Amino acid sequence: MQANVHVLEPATRAPSCATPQRRREDAALAELMAGYGAHGGLASTDEVVGLMRPHWRQPISVLAKWIIGRKVVSFMSCTQFLLPLFQFARPRMTPNEAVGDCSIELGDLMGVEAFAAWFVRPCEWLGRRMPVDLLSNDPDAVVDAAGRTRLALMACRLSD
Repeated sequence: MQANVHVLEPATRAPSCATPQRRREDAALAELMAGYGAHGGLASTDEVVGLMRPHWRQPISVLAKWIIGRKVVSFMSCTQFLLPLFQFARPRMTPNEAVGDCSIELGDLMGVEAFAAWFVRPCEWLGRRMPVDLLSNDPDAVVDAAGRTRLALMACRLSD
């Protein structure tokens, strides 16, 4: 079964009635779409479930458990969850363990959107490379960078 997985295209222009908050949200979504576009794109939960269905008895329950437990990167866009496809091993759609390990490090310090953005932004502890670029070849370095990011965030919070 082939799901209709795609890279969502950002709107080219915000409506004139858009609020500053809405424009910030649109810009953040555009950053995520661009960052993940080069790494398999984004898929809705329905699309991921479709890819999982041949390999899992209860793919909806399994995916929901992964999302709630933050074993996978997911974020809301409008009224649906989106999941970057880089984090799944095909064909079974098993999540990359290192993503869950990064979530353990950063999950209580970042919201889901910030956690999703962390993977597609240059990271100081990875030589200004993006974690998503290194995850498949050097997952330990990415998890270590998440730990260092955690320490830096905690230090910033303590100094405030």
